Amino acid sequence: MEGYFQLGYIKKKHGFKGAVVLFLDTDNPSYYESINVLFVNDSDTTVLPYFISSCKKLKSNEWILNLEDVSSEEQSSQLIGKAVFLPENMLPTLNSEQFYYHEIIGYKAIDSAFSEEMIVLDIIDRPLQPLIRLKNIKTEKTSLIPLVDHFIKNIDKKSRVIELCAHPDLYTI
Repeated sequence: MEGYFQLGYIKKKHGFKGAVVLFLDTDNPSYYESINVLFVNDSDTTVLPYFISSCKKLKSNEWILNLEDVSSEEQSSQLIGKAVFLPENMLPTLNSEQFYYHEIIGYKAIDSAFSEEMIVLDIIDRPLQPLIRLKNIKTEKTSLIPLVDHFIKNIDKKSRVIELCAHPDLYTI
């Protein structure tokens, strides 16, 4: 979704008056406590704004929300499982060595132990360990590499290059 990042998703209904539980998929949920609007995916390319009329923490990463114009169980049921987005300008600023997963999609990937150039297709955010999906530019084959600090040698945001240092066999699996 161009210009937005996924904050989480609507997990379930809460009660019978339209409240929903928002699951926040972030390391720092408290950073977003002051939001008053969120955007819910309507299709693959569009999001709809929903204004928050009240918010209560259920757990650190789960909030009970009452949304304006959502006042029935039927209306809240239509939101279950939908992804929730915020504008990218609401992301916290990172230092030069940190990055958001969506930032490196499209970067050129190189590894001195593996002679072929690759491109970052996407990041698969798995519960135990995220994976980076790479496409070999020459052979067009894809590979999945664990996205761990140990395998990341350098990220050059200006040149859009990520230097990796994974075992060469991982690129051929």
